[in-house]
Amino acid sequence: MEVSQEKAKQEIDRSLNLSFFCMRYIGFSFDEPKHRIARLLQRLWFFASIVVICSHGFSEIAFIVVTFANSPRVEDVVPLFHTLGYGILSVSKVFVLWYKKRVFKQLLSELTVIWPIAPLDDEAYSIKNQSLKALRLVHRWYFAINLSGVWFYNMTPMGIYLYQIVRGEDARLGFIWASWYPFDKTHPITHVFLYVFEILAGQNCVWVMICTDLLFSGMASHIVLLLRILQGQLKSLSVSAYTEDQCYHNIINCIKLHQRLIRYCKDIGEAFSFANLVNIILSSVNICCVVFVIVLLEPMVAISNKLFLGSALIQIGILCWYGEDIIHANANIAAAAYASDWYNMSPRCRRALYFLLQRAQKPISFTAMNFTNISLVTYTGILTRSYSYFALLYTLYSEN
Repeated sequence: MEVSQEKAKQEIDRSLNLSFFCMRYIGFSFDEPKHRIARLLQRLWFFASIVVICSHGFSEIAFIVVTFANSPRVEDVVPLFHTLGYGILSVSKVFVLWYKKRVFKQLLSELTVIWPIAPLDDEAYSIKNQSLKALRLVHRWYFAINLSGVWFYNMTPMGIYLYQIVRGEDARLGFIWASWYPFDKTHPITHVFLYVFEILAGQNCVWVMICTDLLFSGMASHIVLLLRILQGQLKSLSVSAYTEDQCYHNIINCIKLHQRLIRYCKDIGEAFSFANLVNIILSSVNICCVVFVIVLLEPMVAISNKLFLGSALIQIGILCWYGEDIIHANANIAAAAYASDWYNMSPRCRRALYFLLQRAQKPISFTAMNFTNISLVTYTGILTRSYSYFALLYTLYSEN
């Protein structure tokens, strides 16, 4: 039993290795260091990461306030909001990561108990391999897009500076983010210090975003994987020769696994509920503002903003995709139970199967603090609101 759980833990950790990789760069881990000094250094690094992210967010808020007070024009204020929204979302996610640390650790531990370990039948083995392969592909692309996006932002001021030198213009090295500081930032030493600080702030925000999104998508993908394997087990009841006691025992095991997956999905949804709510609220604003900048303003940073748009669409899209996948995977359990050879079973087996079918007909889904279910319908609504906000901003911009 211990060997099976250890093997399951290794497979789960491999499926989430990019998430754990990003966590280490903000000084966070679900496994406590063995030595006291290592534990202290890890906590100090995590505290420093939070301070950098929060300081960056406050400086952006201050810059927006100052800009709005001096020039409340749409074209001056709107370009500042999408990076601020990304920072606020990062703060909310790092708070959830820290506050729910024990919950996430417990959920990962529970997953090792129900994880499918060899020997598996051909169908279950194929489902497991395809699910893990697809998850690795999604995680790698998401990691690459977010990382390339933040480094395009980091290098954009240098690119503009070199471009101005080549054209013989008065070249000045700018800053990465639109931030306000309570001191003179034009001094060369101060400029270098702030540039490094902004690189760290942007990179830490991206580390937080990647690690939480990959953790959520990985755990959601594993629930879908187990629901699909359960679906195959229910279908096999119609083609396998079982005695009445064996059939009843198999149905009871399916019911127990289904109940466990429902509770597991609920626990994950509650752990991420606050972050999901902030995500849904801010995504429409972030997408709207960055599209406004790409279409109408700042052609010099178009590549960076397009990468930001792509990562924003993918980020909320992954959340909604796996939410939709959970809904359909659970609904297919009821279809698989009905497709089994229930009419040839004993009354006792039919009653047990009927109980499973009834429960599977009740949808399970992730929610945003119970305000809305997370699904592709939610994603459509976010894009629709983004377009509505963009149309409003475009009208105000055209009038001015």
